[in-house]
Amino acid sequence: MKRLSLLAICLLLAWWQVLPAEEAADPPPCFKIPSAEDISSNEGIATYREQYCPQQFLPESDGWIVADLAMLTAILSVGGVMVWRHVHFSRLGIPAGLALLYFGFIRGGCICPVGSVANLARGLRHPELIGRSTAAMFFLPLVVALGMGRVFCVAGCPLGAMQHLLGGRRSRPIPAARRRGLEVLPVVALIATAWLALRGTCFLVCLLDPYKTAFFLGCGWIQRVVHLVRGGLVEPGMLLVGDLTAWGILVFAVGLGRWVYRPFCRFVCPYGVLLGWLSMVALRRRHIEQSQCVQCGICEKQCPVQAISRDPQTKDFRISAYHCIQCNRCSSLCRKSGIRGR
Repeated sequence: MKRLSLLAICLLLAWWQVLPAEEAADPPPCFKIPSAEDISSNEGIATYREQYCPQQFLPESDGWIVADLAMLTAILSVGGVMVWRHVHFSRLGIPAGLALLYFGFIRGGCICPVGSVANLARGLRHPELIGRSTAAMFFLPLVVALGMGRVFCVAGCPLGAMQHLLGGRRSRPIPAARRRGLEVLPVVALIATAWLALRGTCFLVCLLDPYKTAFFLGCGWIQRVVHLVRGGLVEPGMLLVGDLTAWGILVFAVGLGRWVYRPFCRFVCPYGVLLGWLSMVALRRRHIEQSQCVQCGICEKQCPVQAISRDPQTKDFRISAYHCIQCNRCSSLCRKSGIRGR
């Protein structure tokens, strides 16, 4: 398993050299913002209309790119240390909260490794469209997963943090047969996301995100407050984003999360599939020391994603590296300290 992990890292580094150093192709040239004198006549207004070039996404400064990578690296590092040392699961709320605040509300939920699945799929056909910073956002959590599992899910993902924050204590376990059927959905979403991105149709993973409405709204209000503090112009009135459909999907997702723990992460997210596959060959995987296990079953009952189950043959409890999100709940509640990494 360790040789497979090292081979995967070497392949990622080789592909990294193919990518361009810059982010992406420069945006199309746009018009110069005119002054009042430039559009004082009808001729000036006509020229302004001809030169106008709307852009859906404005180019960002290199400062934001550096800040995004630095924040993701810091959050994964802190989360990795906490998982390695098996700190109490409540403390993992610190890096998760930072990820939710920064990547969710400050950055609007769009700068995220989950959405980069479509970017990298498009980059397989057109490498010139994907820069190294975008690739780094995609590969950093995967490299950490090769080391110690799905740390990103519990510490660095704003979607996971949002679901954990809004999820209630009424979460109920899903029967094994039904759960196995639902776990096919994220694999289908991964294949569909890659296929549609390669064809240039759409970024499916971004459309499937039910929490983007909350992220856009939070980001809009933060930008409004910042502009107001800096003395800029702020449009009066309430700021609302999304239509009734978007808010209906958000309300449904939040309501479902009260009964099913992290429904999007477990049964929709295509990036979670990649993290799970790499976690199965990770250098350090969480396991139960059978010599210390007293068969109390607390770990199985308390695992929020049902990653712990009893082997029907040996009757021993096992941890699925694919499903485990490294939340430290089992190791924190184990009476005999029998859950460790190897």
